[in-house]
Parts: sequence; C-alpha cells; structure tokens
Amino acid sequence: MITLSENVGQVTRKRYEEIVVADRQLVAQMGRAMFTIGDHALEIEPMRPHGGSVVHEDELFGVRASLQMYADDVGLSLSTVLNYRFTSHRWPAGRRREGVSHKVHTILASIQEENERFEAIGNPPVDDVSGTRRWTTNLAQKCVGRRPDRPGTVQEKVDRVHDLAVDEDVAVQVAADVLRRPAIAARLMDDTAVRQAVTEAQKPEHRAEAVRGLVRDDVAAAKVASDVLRRPEVAARVAADDTARRMVNRAQADRSRQQAAAFRQTSPAGPAVRRIERTEEFVDLLGAFHRFVRETSKAVPKMRDRQWSGDEREVLMSNIARARAALDWMETAVSTGQVDMDEELARILRGE
Repeated sequence: MITLSENVGQVTRKRYEEIVVADRQLVAQMGRAMFTIGDHALEIEPMRPHGGSVVHEDELFGVRASLQMYADDVGLSLSTVLNYRFTSHRWPAGRRREGVSHKVHTILASIQEENERFEAIGNPPVDDVSGTRRWTTNLAQKCVGRRPDRPGTVQEKVDRVHDLAVDEDVAVQVAADVLRRPAIAARLMDDTAVRQAVTEAQKPEHRAEAVRGLVRDDVAAAKVASDVLRRPEVAARVAADDTARRMVNRAQADRSRQQAAAFRQTSPAGPAVRRIERTEEFVDLLGAFHRFVRETSKAVPKMRDRQWSGDEREVLMSNIARARAALDWMETAVSTGQVDMDEELARILRGE
C-alpha cells in the first residue's frame, strides 16, 4: 500500500479526492454510453455463431458493412464499434458490474467460459497499490493471462523488457546501459552463467583488456604473470615479443644487482668482496685506457695522406667528440667520485 502524502501532484490530497469522486461518475457515464453503443450495434447486427471451416459469418452476411455505416453515422471507427458490440455481447445487461469500468469489462470479456467470467468480475483481486480489492485494467490483464500495461512485480518488468528487447540492437543498447551501473555489473558477475557467457563472447583483445583491468595492482600482476609463464606455449609467445623480452632481461639484471648488493651488505665476506670489486673496477678502467691507446696508435698512422670525404670527416669528428666527452666524464669521476651525467653528456655519448 502506498503512503499517502500531503499533496498529489500539484493539488492537495483533499482536492485530489474531490476530483476522483467527480471523475468516477464521468467514467461510469462513459461506460454506460459505451455499453449503449455496443447494445445498439448488437441490435443492428446480432452476434452469429462461427462456422468450422466456412467464411466468418460477419463477413458472409455483410455485418461489417452495416456496422461501418453505423460507425460513420455516430462518428466512431469500425474497430471501436466492433469492440463495444463484442463486450456488450459477453456482458448482458444483468451481468454488468456497477463501479467497474467498461475497459475492465472488455478485458474480462476474453474469458471464454461464461460462468467463470461472471464469477471473476464479482471477485476482484487485492490491488497492491491501494491495498483494497478492486478491479484495475492492470489487474484485469493479469487475470486473463496478459502482460499488464503497467508492470508491477520484478518478473513483470523483466517480461516487458524482454518484449522490447527482442530486436538485437535494442538488447545490446539496454545491456550496455545497465552494465555501466557498477552495482548492477557487480551483481551480474556473481551469476556464474552470466560471467561464463560474457567470457566466452569476448574477443582476444577484449579479454586482454579485462585482464589488464584486473591486474593494475603490482602484486596481482606478478602472480598472474608467474602463473601464465609456467605454460610453455605462453612463455614462447611472450619471448617472441621484443619489448617483453627486453623487460624480462632488464628485470633479471636488476635482480642480480639487488642480490649482489644485499650480499655485500649482509654477508661477513662483504668487505672483502667490495675490495675485490674496487680492484676489478680499477683494472677495468686501466684496461679500457690501454685498449683505447693501443687501437688509436695503430689507426692514426694509417691516416697519413688520407683524403676524407665530408661525410667521413663528420662521422670521425663526432666520435672524437664522444671520446673526449667520455674522458672528461672519467676525469670528473676520478677527481670527485661523482658519476652522474647530465642530459647533454648523455646525448653526446649516444651520438645524437
């Protein structure tokens, strides 16, 4: 039952009730008028029994022609007159219910069994809106097995949506709209059948996008990657991706450096290792200088009387600048212990 509010629309509850009382009388008058028109149509052309395989009696005896003339003369459509005529036929004067609209009589007229029809109209169902027993067009439609114009229950609303979403384009748009509501999407994903159907319908690129959305967290991403890379066919395809392969190699190198740093910091042998590494670094630098001087000593004498083209000279001068910059960088590192390079130095060493 609905809770009564102070106003209904833009009028007070009292004024609304006054309007309803007056308009019920108008609806009753309209219903009596509709029954009168139906009775007159029956008088002009009484209902005739339908034959088995013969032509409809109304067609055979020109009933429609007579009633079309009547409809034109009173200013109604033929379909309206036929509808009123059928309702009057199903509801003889002594069986019509005062206070029940003509529309409800029309809907209940589809009940084939006469006694069942007359009994039904005298036993109105409980209206969920008002909490009282009364006939409404919605309740009448439910009584005869039709879908109501105004669905009330969840199933009735679902049925109405199904009716409207028979067209695939409409169904797609409806599904897309409701799935944009996070609470609904979450509830649907709790349904195993729905989740499986969505998964099976996805294209590979859609599945990849869905997985990326689920592994934004680094811990989850690492767990998923670890699991899938245990599958040989997946690992092979990942290894074929140049970027992925470089990132794996880089990660391995970073991990090795981290492990080495941890060992140097925590192992009792760390100080000795650090001394050895410093010695190795010193030896590596000396070796680099030695190789540079040796190779330069071999190459420069061969340049005697050599005429370089413009492109060759440009390449050589660029590399001389790179070597000079590298030597300056080394000198700074040896003098100050600072090994950082600025963007300009990095650009020169890259040969840009």
